[in-house]
Amino acid sequence: MSSYAYMLRFVLRPGDREEERLERLLSFCRSAQVDDVMFFVDPMNLRHVTETEAKLWLDAMARAKPRLEQENMTFSINPLNTLTHGCEGLSLLEDQPFRLMVDVNGSSTGTAPCPLCPEWRAYLARMYRQYAALEPHTLWIEDDFRLHNHPPLEWGGCFCDVHLQRFARQLGVERLEREAFIAGLLSPGEPHPYRQVWLDDCRRMMIELAELLEQAIHGVSPATRIGLMTSDPAVHAAEARDWVGLARAFGSKEGSVPMVARPHLPVYAESVSSVSYAWEFNRVPRLTVALLPEETEIYPELENVPYTAYAKSIRFQQYQLETALLLGSNGCTLNIVDMSGNGLYPDPKQAAWLSELKPFLEQAAAMRLSSRSIQGVNVWTSQDSAYTLHTEQGATMEGLYPSETFWGGMLSGFGISNTFTTEAANHGVVAVSGQMLRNCKAEQIRSLFGSACVLLEGQAVQALVEMGLGDLCGVRKAQWRSLQTYEQMVAQAEYAGVSEAIMRPYLATSPCVLIEYEAQGVEILSQLCLPSGEVVAPGMTIFNEKVFILPYDQTGARGLFHPIRREVVQQFLQQCASPAPLMIANDAPHVGCYECKLPDGEKGIAIVNYSLDDQEDICLAGAGDMESWTLYNRLHPEGVVPDIMKNENVITIRGAFQAMSLTLLSGKPR
Repeated sequence: MSSYAYMLRFVLRPGDREEERLERLLSFCRSAQVDDVMFFVDPMNLRHVTETEAKLWLDAMARAKPRLEQENMTFSINPLNTLTHGCEGLSLLEDQPFRLMVDVNGSSTGTAPCPLCPEWRAYLARMYRQYAALEPHTLWIEDDFRLHNHPPLEWGGCFCDVHLQRFARQLGVERLEREAFIAGLLSPGEPHPYRQVWLDDCRRMMIELAELLEQAIHGVSPATRIGLMTSDPAVHAAEARDWVGLARAFGSKEGSVPMVARPHLPVYAESVSSVSYAWEFNRVPRLTVALLPEETEIYPELENVPYTAYAKSIRFQQYQLETALLLGSNGCTLNIVDMSGNGLYPDPKQAAWLSELKPFLEQAAAMRLSSRSIQGVNVWTSQDSAYTLHTEQGATMEGLYPSETFWGGMLSGFGISNTFTTEAANHGVVAVSGQMLRNCKAEQIRSLFGSACVLLEGQAVQALVEMGLGDLCGVRKAQWRSLQTYEQMVAQAEYAGVSEAIMRPYLATSPCVLIEYEAQGVEILSQLCLPSGEVVAPGMTIFNEKVFILPYDQTGARGLFHPIRREVVQQFLQQCASPAPLMIANDAPHVGCYECKLPDGEKGIAIVNYSLDDQEDICLAGAGDMESWTLYNRLHPEGVVPDIMKNENVITIRGAFQAMSLTLLSGKPR
């Protein structure tokens, strides 16, 4: 397998033009440089397939496997169901006496099982032993391995009678009513003891299931890798997913075969702009990878719905694969072939672009770019935040979703290098959003503010005030309001070439928090004003030269992008941090840069043009003094010497940076 593997998901329908479709598959794989084929098991069937049904598909795979091996490709299997996806209109078969999942309303329907059901667990182990008997290179677990998102159930569960009895035992009570337990679980303010019981139970239960599957698979085929598809970590947090624990449970007991991961890339169809995609990419898959163990190999999923040329343009698909290099991708799973079993359509362009892009992807993978090697502002997050956050209304399970990734999207759009961290960082610059700080003890928070520069948005400020720690950011009182306001810069400095500038993000900005500050130590950079000109509260502020506050909610946060705001944030970072993080020093909206440590003491810089505009010349502040640079991109996968000009602490990389593309620079520091 190459340093960057293409893994193609494919439906080989048994007995239906099987040989013809297999030949076309092999021809496509040769042309596209595919390394692995992931065969679906009965993908049109979203209920629990039987061993007899699965055997028909597995027999076809057994006929295809040696043909792949002759072409130096590996063979993998991709069943679609564990807890099942949507179960509308589906039902259990007569010989499937599974207890069904019960949602927050007490409803149970379709095929989603209670994860504690012993009959379903035995069935699941049997099925995965059957799949493992073919000794696939990777055996995949789909992202239905979760408690949420099993429509028509509302959110999911399980809150069946067996689970309620289990919760009651853990609480030391005789009986629990579902409505009362859920009301406690979601109650506003300080978390109720019911919440910890729910989250702890979910965490243990899913790791138990992972161990069950690992034993079933590796008991039959010890060398098979177990792959897990993932979705939004904020949603998984509401069921207390332990990412490291889960990965270790899926890995072989002696550690020789670690789990591999398939983070989903944010959009399945080209229904959003490249800039919107960038926000979601910097919010979701980058966080996913930060939560996983370092040894986990990453194969993000390019999924196109519908599975034809109507789903996405070639350029958008290239853009997704290139930006996914920031995850430290070892390859990519390609869900680009019709899942109904029609096989490959005669579209030579699909194979051509994959083949043409692969040399660059292989070069980047060989450089061992990884998400953990990225440096810059530390965006602090935790997998445990659902345990501590305060819900506002206590109405839905969505209230348990953390919102800690705001700065990853904002800083990336402002051209400032940043990295997600799950560990307490008491140095450099730490960016905090949502209710992240509720996970920490007061002395830990005081240590953070005493030794690091800190970026806060409105929710983080509110959490500090409610914890009695508002003095750390100079805040006496914080109150949320939804107002039609504009933001008036009050400093004498010129921002983005404009003095006394005004920002008016009409119908784009989220609610603001009206902050009353302590008398000392606060530098007010802007004022929030009503249309009449009346000042209602300070806007952006700096406290004690080390804490930057952006007083907004995250709803509609992309409305906060502005050249003036970008320059304000960059100036703060250049003044408070030593050394300041890498950042783009010229006007380049929606172009991100990421500083990376590479092996052998080399430095890497990834420049991502998230926009639809080509960008001429990029100026970087904080790149440092280098002996020499090599530039790599899709046009120059073998690397070229870039045209670089240096002026004090800023380097200018001359030339064009194509729209929707990633460029890598590498070199040795002097």
